[in-house]
Amino acid sequence: MLVGVVSDTHGNLDGLRRVAARFKSRGIHTVVHLGDDYLDLAILEQAGFQMLAVPGVYCPEYTDPAIPNRVLVELAGVKLFLTHTPTRHRLDAPGDPDPEALESPVHLVLFGHTHVPTVDLRHGTIWLNPGHLKERNDRGHPPTFAVLELFPDAVRLEILHLEDGSRLLAGEYPLPPQT
Repeated sequence: MLVGVVSDTHGNLDGLRRVAARFKSRGIHTVVHLGDDYLDLAILEQAGFQMLAVPGVYCPEYTDPAIPNRVLVELAGVKLFLTHTPTRHRLDAPGDPDPEALESPVHLVLFGHTHVPTVDLRHGTIWLNPGHLKERNDRGHPPTFAVLELFPDAVRLEILHLEDGSRLLAGEYPLPPQT
């Protein structure tokens, strides 16, 4: 299963449309939006993608109890935890799980907030930040997004530059069985 991942779009709707076109050309049907700005995901919904999303801490939706700040989901047998921040945040609701102390084991944590494209392996869990989609370089990094290919026993991932679609990071990670 192919999944597109974006974060920190910050109103760059033209950039988001470009990413949507790249996702469509690769046959991606499901997209994860990791917040800031939460309402930007409407562009992806209008393009026909199945959406999974969490709001960013600077979105009014983050304090709306009807919208979860963190989501646990399973796709193609892979357990994913979606969060805007990689750690607890002062605006978290009392019941929001701590990304660093999950009670249920997951294969993959998808997060944003830092604007830094990252792939890290922590205690057998893959942590991925797709970077940001702001118009220009931010915090020393160009606009990027991610594509995941999920298998029951592995995750293949790549982080790609918005500008030309070239690969910034890529890897394949075997998945341990989860209980």
